[in-house]
Amino acid sequence: MNALKMRAEASELSYAREREFQFRVDTQSKMQLALWAAEKLGHVDPNAYADELVTEDIIKRGGAIERLNRDFAEAGISVEGDEILSRLSAVLRQVSADMAA
Repeated sequence: MNALKMRAEASELSYAREREFQFRVDTQSKMQLALWAAEKLGHVDPNAYADELVTEDIIKRGGAIERLNRDFAEAGISVEGDEILSRLSAVLRQVSADMAA
């Protein structure tokens, strides 16, 4: 029975580590995406904008993408919806590879 308990605890620890890693990758990716958007939008403080977007995405899953679409539309900047998602996908791959190394 002790071996089963140890195995369960190891499994839970592994799961927790994986979730934490995924959270860090997701957060860093959204940060990179937000910095790209801040440059296109001409924000004076790109880091503050990135922090806002990441916080919004934590509060509401997908909130960062919605906010980016809204901000680009309000600024009158034409950005294809697929461009944002493809940029996010590329950033996710890069951040994941960097963090795994």
